[in-house]
Amino acid sequence: MIFVDFRPFLYYIPANVSRVGKSIRPVLLAHYPRRELIRKSQSFSRILPLVFAFLCLNTGFPALGQVTIYENGQPTLIGSDASMHIDNQSRRKIDLAGTWTYSMDNETWKEVKVPGSFDYKGRITFVRKFTLDKTTLTSSAFHLVGFGINHDAEIYINDLFVGRHVGGYTTVDIDLPENALQLGSENAIKIIVNNNLSAWSTLPLRQQIWGWRDYGGILRDIYLLVTPKLWIDRLGVDANLSADLTLGTVNVVGVLNSKLSGIPDDTLSALIGSAQPSFVVEVVDRSTGAVVGQSPPQPVNVPPNRDYEMKVAVAMKSPRLWSPESPDLYIVRGKLTVQQGKQVKVIDEFDCVTGFRRFESDNNGFALNGKSVILRGVVWHEDAPRFGASLSYEQMEKDITLIKTLGANAVRFAFHPPHPYVLNLCDRYGLLAFVEIPARSVPGEILDQEHFKLLAEAMMGEVIERDQHRPSVVAWGVGDGFDSADPRTCSFVERIAAAARKLDHRLVYFGSCVVSNDRCAGTMDIAAVRFSAEAPGSLKSSILTWKEAHPEQPVVILAYGKTVEPENRNGWSDPMSQEAQAEYFKKAISVIKEAGVAGSFIDAFADWRGDRPLMAISAGDRYVYPLGLLSYSREKRASFEMVKLLYNGEKTNALPIGRYRASFPVAHIIWGFGVIFVVAYLYHYNRRFNETFKRALLRSYNFYADLRDVHTVSIPQTFVLAATVSVTLGVILSGILYRFKTETLADYLLTTLVVSDGTKESLITATWHPFPGILLFSLVLLLWYPAVALLIRLLALLVKRRVYWYHAFAVAVWGSLPIVLLSPVAMAFFKLLESTLNVLLAFALVAVFLIWSLLRTLKGVSVIYDVSPLKAYAGGILLVLVFLGGVFLYYESTYALSAYIEFFFHIGRSLG
Repeated sequence: MIFVDFRPFLYYIPANVSRVGKSIRPVLLAHYPRRELIRKSQSFSRILPLVFAFLCLNTGFPALGQVTIYENGQPTLIGSDASMHIDNQSRRKIDLAGTWTYSMDNETWKEVKVPGSFDYKGRITFVRKFTLDKTTLTSSAFHLVGFGINHDAEIYINDLFVGRHVGGYTTVDIDLPENALQLGSENAIKIIVNNNLSAWSTLPLRQQIWGWRDYGGILRDIYLLVTPKLWIDRLGVDANLSADLTLGTVNVVGVLNSKLSGIPDDTLSALIGSAQPSFVVEVVDRSTGAVVGQSPPQPVNVPPNRDYEMKVAVAMKSPRLWSPESPDLYIVRGKLTVQQGKQVKVIDEFDCVTGFRRFESDNNGFALNGKSVILRGVVWHEDAPRFGASLSYEQMEKDITLIKTLGANAVRFAFHPPHPYVLNLCDRYGLLAFVEIPARSVPGEILDQEHFKLLAEAMMGEVIERDQHRPSVVAWGVGDGFDSADPRTCSFVERIAAAARKLDHRLVYFGSCVVSNDRCAGTMDIAAVRFSAEAPGSLKSSILTWKEAHPEQPVVILAYGKTVEPENRNGWSDPMSQEAQAEYFKKAISVIKEAGVAGSFIDAFADWRGDRPLMAISAGDRYVYPLGLLSYSREKRASFEMVKLLYNGEKTNALPIGRYRASFPVAHIIWGFGVIFVVAYLYHYNRRFNETFKRALLRSYNFYADLRDVHTVSIPQTFVLAATVSVTLGVILSGILYRFKTETLADYLLTTLVVSDGTKESLITATWHPFPGILLFSLVLLLWYPAVALLIRLLALLVKRRVYWYHAFAVAVWGSLPIVLLSPVAMAFFKLLESTLNVLLAFALVAVFLIWSLLRTLKGVSVIYDVSPLKAYAGGILLVLVFLGGVFLYYESTYALSAYIEFFFHIGRSLG
């Protein structure tokens, strides 16, 4: 792991602080995405940095810090265990893993090891040079292969554009033009990568919470595949079993291609000119190397630069079956050969690993090779602290080994298709795999767009083409976290499922997050649903409701789990402890077993890093989602041992209960009581404040007229009132956030509205530490008054009135006087919100007081402008609507606000 430090750019900032915003922005924005300006504040003494971050992060002031690069740099695996394109005598790899140079501005270049993950949003240019000898160059065809370049990659060879690939988790496979490469060490490959995601138009979309980290760069293996100029380009393998499991059939679709010119100027052209090439398929026992099946040779005549498709079927009697207990594998070997007398010469050879198994739905469950099987799975995320998304082969194998040790027989690859080597491991270790495209928590409005459907169809085709031959893959997922009560969602999933079924016979599913009112899951092969961390009692009720709604389908729980505080070992009475997580799984697995579902997946195998900070986490790194049986660094938690015992059918041990007492946020009481005390004291012991208070509240016109004509309002009292109103609103805001801090839907909504991660993290810190948090909110809200005063002064120019700063400031402050009356309610606002019946009433009450304050302020403006109140109300309300409309249009065009609000509303309504 290395860091790119941007502090040297500070030397370009002038000393004049007022010009920092203009001067620093062009320098830093080209190099570094917006990140948090601060880390979490844990004490009152660090509240000022929080204030600074809260003010700056959503106003465009760039963050200063470091870009983290997680380097792997491991050579691409060769040999029989290679992920793809197994090396042989006719084809080899020129490995491009290792040292590359990169730049974020095309001026400053540094070295980096590839594969690697950049914790960065934006455009990066990668360059590497490589050598070709004359024999290789003249006798070979070249293909650039990359297992994952995230997200949008433009590829150049010696400055010649050779292709573009969109999608960071599917394979780049580009045939290079013959004129692209040259002899010697002067060949250069340049890849321009951009991982900026849109809220509207990319697949995946811009991430929400509980998503994955959108690392940029060349994440996975990359190499040049060197083949003969007549070669097997693709080998589609589908291994089938008869119903009685005695006959296996390997259906092969070979796609051949050629770059031969037809002129016998080289050895291969001369060889083909002397005899007719043939295509043959062999089936080889992987454990013994014996050929156990073979197709008759079929003559081929491949035209240059065009795909030539061959279909072959090879039958086998009594093949050894693949299963989690006995993962027996075969190699399907496609060959291009030429017969010269009695000698057969191999032109090209393409090896593909597969296995024979029959996985199907059966009586609301699953059957594997004729035997009933219940899926005991975990969700695996492609992320680790040392490598980011560029995991080493050793790390991937360690994870799969631990999953197997856990007693699981299935793994769901959430969010996106995994590295091909992980599926290779599933084939070899015996794990059933669910693989899905990266369409997660997508609103129905976006799912209904034609361009999004086309992207999903294309990506599903790429995934199936890459992994169709693998016996471990038993189901394709068309997305997860959908609102399946929305008819637009149904249209999307039906279309993508139909596209998948045209390409492959495996089962198809999507993940619904709606238990009631579902309209779509009935059209899938599997009725799949995901649950948030529910109490085991409500989990059982939800499962039974879902099963009753889908009586003809196997029911699979795609995700269920519970968050945990990583270092909390306080016993299971503490709901955020490791023991509480273990106790949850102990009860939940029992409930799932009693419900009789076809399978379930624990979310997750290990913690992972996301793009958005999580509000439910009180401390620590809020970008690491602590939901795993293992920590982010792969340390086992109490829940791992508990699940291991349960999955293996062993007796569990009692967990320590501990002593837990829920904390009470006394800060809201203290701050609220402080406001009441200050206002009550001044009201009773300061005659002038008493009179001003009553006059401003009850006879506002006379108050504003006196303010305009005789300046009767005390400056200290005005500032005191501004402070008390700000604190009252701060207590209310803190109460709202505190009440909903662990609610997933509230976190989704906050993430949608607060687009800056640093600002959201500051809000989260303030929420979990309410005493300094209320001070933060109060100080920020206090800035509202000078902002309104400035607006009043500027608008005064339009009506040609002279308005002093103090008049404008006093109108803004005393207009908001009614809000002080909410201080008794503010103290207990978080308690009021605990009752569902009180939520709407409480928010309506606050809204009434805010509107009242707005109208009072506009009335004061009409008095000091000396215009009719009707004009002031109309102008002020119009100004507010224009402002809100502008904000809405910005959020709508950039962050798909209305689509996500509608989505969250539907989910919330469906969940009750």
